[in-house]
Amino acid sequence: MMSSFQVVGSLPSSVIGVMETSNFAHVIFQNVGKSFLPQEALECCYTLTSYITPNPKDWVGIFKVGWNTARDYYTFLWSPMPQDYQPGSTVHRAVVFQGYYVPKSDGEFYQFCYVTHTGDIRGASTPFLFRPATPTEDCLTVTEDDSNSDILVVTTKSSVLEQRVEEAQQERRELLKTMHHLQEEKQQLQEEHRRLHREREQERETCSLLRTHNQELLRSSQGLSEEREEVRRRLQEATDRVRQLEEDLLGVTQRGLQKETELDCLRDRLKKLTADKDTLETQLKNEKDERDLYKVHLRSTELENTKLSAELQMLKAVELNREVTIAQFQEELDRLRACVTQKECLEKELHTHAVDKVRREGCVCVFIWVFL
Repeated sequence: MMSSFQVVGSLPSSVIGVMETSNFAHVIFQNVGKSFLPQEALECCYTLTSYITPNPKDWVGIFKVGWNTARDYYTFLWSPMPQDYQPGSTVHRAVVFQGYYVPKSDGEFYQFCYVTHTGDIRGASTPFLFRPATPTEDCLTVTEDDSNSDILVVTTKSSVLEQRVEEAQQERRELLKTMHHLQEEKQQLQEEHRRLHREREQERETCSLLRTHNQELLRSSQGLSEEREEVRRRLQEATDRVRQLEEDLLGVTQRGLQKETELDCLRDRLKKLTADKDTLETQLKNEKDERDLYKVHLRSTELENTKLSAELQMLKAVELNREVTIAQFQEELDRLRACVTQKECLEKELHTHAVDKVRREGCVCVFIWVFL
């Protein structure tokens, strides 16, 4: 959970007017994306403006767009009470919806809503979707070399994000250092302002004493003209000194206001850089998570390829055995065909021999018959 903190600064009058007229603007949701991962932990950040007083029974819910009443929520979490809350102040809060409470990827639009203990909806976010991340390759950034050569520098998106985070942190440290120096200068100017103010008061007292003394001298003796001129000169010097001190005091005051304005600008810039750094760190974490998923998928693919290679080798061995068996069967078939051919030749020879024998026996019989 995030701890509460005060927001320094004031809102534009146009924004204040909208907040006064719209109940939905009393709670502002921050950093709401267009889509989130389904059934993954979801952090909801929001700002309680000065137009709403938090209550322990207030809650933040996820609603499907098109809701009619506060009872149409999909899920909800109690809004944590800010610590050391001051009425009328502006604070930031956050809740985290666990993955098993987050909607699935159904193509519907949802939004965050802040509901008070009385059932009034005092804030609503922009709509968003729940959809799974699309597997993509790690993005590459191509930049030209600074030496005006034909070399292209190729870096991954994660490296660019890490570099941007480091640059933001470095700029933040420099801004903090500058703010520290400006605060020291401001304190010095304030001290100088107090010192000049004391000197001015002392000079005023001296001037008043000189005026009194001058008046006394004028009343006591008109003949002391030289002393009177000296007093008049000292009075004029004191008056000029007071005028100079007043001008110096005005300059110091203006410089103090200028330094205060610069400090406000630096605070706003530091706040923006902090938000940008948080965003970049979130993007970097998402990129690293996607890269880890790709590594797991690659390992699974390599295991599957190894398994398929083993199966292919086994099939090749089976095919080789089948070809050997076919060759053996072919040799046996050729041998059987040779045997059949040899058998047919023998049968033809036997048939020819039998026919010749019958013919010879027939000729003998005819000869015997003729002889008889």
